[in-house]
Amino acid sequence: MTRDQRPRGRHRDGTEPGVFLRRAWDLDKRAEARRMAAQWPDWTVLYGPGSRRFYAMAAWPVPEPLILEASTAVDLDALLRQETLALVRDGGPS
Repeated sequence: MTRDQRPRGRHRDGTEPGVFLRRAWDLDKRAEARRMAAQWPDWTVLYGPGSRRFYAMAAWPVPEPLILEASTAVDLDALLRQETLALVRDGGPS
């Protein structure tokens, strides 16, 4: 029997499709990222359930990607404040 001739488990002909429940991971952290995105409109804020990290990307034109990342929302908030202060001090985005 060749590889193409073998039955394909739940995908073979005559088999009912399985029921798969979609699981939403880290709903509280995703909600926190949405809250931060509203608080920081010049940034795109995301939570990565695979990495379990928070990310903020500059939402204005920059010569190269400006991405901040942290393991907690509190840490990312601190990074955003530091970056904003640095931008203000240096005269804004270039």
